[in-house]
Amino acid sequence: MDRDNRSPAGATGPRAIEQDGSYEPEAFLWGEVDPALLAKARHQANSAGVPLRQLLFSNDFISRENYIKALASFHGLSFFKEAADLEGFEIDGGDLTNKASAKTGNSGLITLVRDGQEVVVLDILSYSAEVEQQFFAGNRVAGDRLALIPPALAHYLRERINEQARLEQAVMGLERSHPGFCAKGKSNYVQKLVLFCLLALLAGGLARSPIGALYVLGAGLNLLFLYAILLRLYAVMTLGADVDSRTDANDRGGRRADEDLPVYSLLVPLFHEHRVVEPLVQSLLALDYPVERLDIKLIFEHGDEQTWQAARQALQAQGSPGCFELLVVPPGGPQTKPKALNYALATARGRYVVVYDAEDEPEPDQLRKAVQVFARAGGDRTGEGAGGIVKPLACLQAKLNHYNIDQNWLARQFTLEYTALFDGLLPALQRLELPILLGGTSNHFRTDILREIGAWDAYNVTEDADLGIRLMRFGYRCEMLSSTTYEEACCQPRDWVRQRTRWLKGWLQTWLVHMRRPVRLFRSLGARGFAGFQIILGAQVLSLVAHPLFIAFMTYEAWSGHLFARSYGVFGHLFWGLALGNFILGYGVAIWLGFATLRTRGFYRLMPQLLVMPLYWLLISFATFRALVHYISKPFHWEKTEHGLSEKRPHPHKLN
Repeated sequence: MDRDNRSPAGATGPRAIEQDGSYEPEAFLWGEVDPALLAKARHQANSAGVPLRQLLFSNDFISRENYIKALASFHGLSFFKEAADLEGFEIDGGDLTNKASAKTGNSGLITLVRDGQEVVVLDILSYSAEVEQQFFAGNRVAGDRLALIPPALAHYLRERINEQARLEQAVMGLERSHPGFCAKGKSNYVQKLVLFCLLALLAGGLARSPIGALYVLGAGLNLLFLYAILLRLYAVMTLGADVDSRTDANDRGGRRADEDLPVYSLLVPLFHEHRVVEPLVQSLLALDYPVERLDIKLIFEHGDEQTWQAARQALQAQGSPGCFELLVVPPGGPQTKPKALNYALATARGRYVVVYDAEDEPEPDQLRKAVQVFARAGGDRTGEGAGGIVKPLACLQAKLNHYNIDQNWLARQFTLEYTALFDGLLPALQRLELPILLGGTSNHFRTDILREIGAWDAYNVTEDADLGIRLMRFGYRCEMLSSTTYEEACCQPRDWVRQRTRWLKGWLQTWLVHMRRPVRLFRSLGARGFAGFQIILGAQVLSLVAHPLFIAFMTYEAWSGHLFARSYGVFGHLFWGLALGNFILGYGVAIWLGFATLRTRGFYRLMPQLLVMPLYWLLISFATFRALVHYISKPFHWEKTEHGLSEKRPHPHKLN
């Protein structure tokens, strides 16, 4: 910080500018600009009718920085030259959004705070020359609380204000616009009352008749689990039904001209992903879409210098394509993927936006297919369907699969799970018009709708599942896209458990958030959608909890010699009948669905994995119990999944 009180003719401070009540606006330039040049510039300015400072700058008589420094020195004000001079200062006490805007009133004034003391910094060149003269005339400036800054530093401060405003919107946007949908909120009194009543009822039943209470509870849960099994059975029976007819029909209409394609924004959040940045850039540049219509935002967390440098090097190796933008998310709020996506969404230019993960390899024609489906669905709010008026299309979920299938047993089971889910179960949900839990990557959105519903929840650690439900509640629909994105199957047990824990914790978050107002949920989803929500989320988590407990209970009964030897009573027989039926039918239908979808993909070498799939289910149950603990102890903690650990990156397996 410079503070130079020099002034002409030996005068000091602002007293030198006041001569018999008159104001000499150029007095601070005496000694800074040669008198002859100053007189010449004044004459030219008067003749041209332009401000003197404009002539000074255009003729290089003085730089803008020296002009402002001289002005500050003359008036006895502080002068901040660069960002280093602002060490220890916060903008408006750390709130760089609404308060900063309110206090500035103009982009040229910004309030800084350090140790409880306010200093107003002034970018005087953002005002007209007339305003400058009026501001300083009459010595009405508070020198101890005012500092002048050059345009470059003013630009830096405005960028900080914009960054922090975007950050706050990324973190708090959903809570502000749709507070009932934000996971940050607590369970309401109705949920707490219902939970208390259920626990009291269970405790009373256990006290009166422990075995009988367990049978009644188990029979009720098994009825719910049966519906989930029937949903998988429906997926098997309808596998191959044409849910991609719009895409296929549009493909026959011919390739769309490049000039007719809209701008497409690609959001790619990265955190400690230096291993996979180079192949990621290559995969994105391999997309069959005109580069000039791509808006690719690589999003980095503050402090992740290694990934940022790796991205710069990868882009330089590709000739620094102009379609890429490197965004760094400022620190603050939960460090989660949805927060990073919200931060980047604020500057997305595309009519459509898609999310890709760091290790993704989308099929080259995926963006073109998505544009075709969106265009055929139309941009209006209604459309004709089998049931009459249907909801407008807001999101397309591409199918996900893996390229490191043969890495190890865990990777093979993960691939089996994804193949059954994205090729079998999710298309069935679409046919039934039930909520689709999005997959976290390769989600293609209409940008305007995404912003309308509040975008992602920064506090939900499985933001994709929540967004799929929320889109349906707002009157929109999601569909599957006949294109595949290949990614790395999590193949290390520790990373797999951490990732699955986060997913299941997010499912629990999502279920609790949307069940805060169950009546409103029922009205927004309808009876079918409400039932589907309970089966897809509620029954899924409960079944993963109940599965190992039932196996343990059945093993204990068999070991003690009481299996089927007790007089169970009505509820006991109902429980064992439903439980054993679900146990056998559940495994059988899951294996059938896996077999059918693997055959569709041509993954015949994975068929033997169907026999050991129950072991994989027990591993998921372990992650479920871990997720319950984490939900209580650290509900918003994001457990990072390491990528780039596979032994090789084979060419993606093509969809048959």
